[in-house]
Amino acid sequence: MDSIIAQIQAIAQNTNEAGRLDIIQSLKQVKNELQSPKDAIMELGIPGLTNAMLRIGADMGLFRSLARSDVSLSTMQIAEITGASPPFLERILRYLAATGIIKETGVNEYTTNSITHVLADPKGEAMIYHGFDTMGPVMQAMPAFFAENNYQDVTVNTNTPFQKAHNTKLTSFEWLVQHPKHFENLQKIMTALQGSEWTEGFDLFINEARKVPFKVSSAAPEIPFFVDVGGGHGHQCIELAKKYPNLLGYLVLQDLPEAVKNLTPIDGVKAEAYDFFQTQPITGARFYYLRRIMHDWPDDKATQILRNVRAAMGPDSRILIDDAVLPDTGANWQSTVADLAMMTFAGKERTKHQWESLAESAGLRVEHIHAYFASTYTAVLVLAAQ
Repeated sequence: MDSIIAQIQAIAQNTNEAGRLDIIQSLKQVKNELQSPKDAIMELGIPGLTNAMLRIGADMGLFRSLARSDVSLSTMQIAEITGASPPFLERILRYLAATGIIKETGVNEYTTNSITHVLADPKGEAMIYHGFDTMGPVMQAMPAFFAENNYQDVTVNTNTPFQKAHNTKLTSFEWLVQHPKHFENLQKIMTALQGSEWTEGFDLFINEARKVPFKVSSAAPEIPFFVDVGGGHGHQCIELAKKYPNLLGYLVLQDLPEAVKNLTPIDGVKAEAYDFFQTQPITGARFYYLRRIMHDWPDDKATQILRNVRAAMGPDSRILIDDAVLPDTGANWQSTVADLAMMTFAGKERTKHQWESLAESAGLRVEHIHAYFASTYTAVLVLAAQ
């Protein structure tokens, strides 16, 4: 068995991201084929247990404590750090090791693995709390919600499993704004997903970015080059500025007041409060960029967002939608999980045909699709005016 595992690991080290996910998918299939009915019942019969253990671990500071130590810790040492009783910890730690979240090194001795370090990071902790506190109740509400609504697709963002779970009439984002702790967790998760990898091989953007001259004064330009619509804490702008220093002073971050009001000033980036359901105040920018925004909204709301940007575009302006473009068949587990998660508050992942229909509804057309993460179907759709 060890030699088989070593071969798989060697193959994984010499493949790309798509190949890595193919390996994982193949291993999942092998696992399913090897499982007995009893195995399947044991695994599926107590849903949510791992999420509960993750939440308990985060509350105790368990993952951070393990990550701070250079050596394995005993159950007694962990008890002294966390204040939990050794008998309780023994049972929790045994489960976390059995599920691969921490590593068992001896009798009642534990240390970290790669997963533990992910969970010890503030972004990983935010994921635990968002998953348990915000999304957990929504998952529980889904069966009853869809039964009550005759198993129809969710198309209105004021009547979703989210409202049922949290006993609210607010949309998911309105509710999050009123619950700052949950809102902050979501912002941290979004920050973890930021990066400039979307620019790699994207000739349109690269060529235009290189044309922008370095600013010779501190005055803001009349026409910004890049407007990050709904950009959270500004990490996209920060990444772009690192890659293209000449863009400093031509970058604008827009998000809700709650997201930008306490934001530390970012050199060369103008941050402004903006609700993308209102008139876009910046006209004629070269690029309006929306990363992981459109999949949060049903078609009618998504159309409204795009129309507001469309009205502000100049002749050379383009909208860049950074999102997933699902295949017509054979979608992988990551994308299907994302789609069902979006459905709980009326969002959706879209196929190429659905993106084209959405663009047309807003007076736009899909001019080009720049795919950059084939494994997760992530791409930048370039939208031009019709």
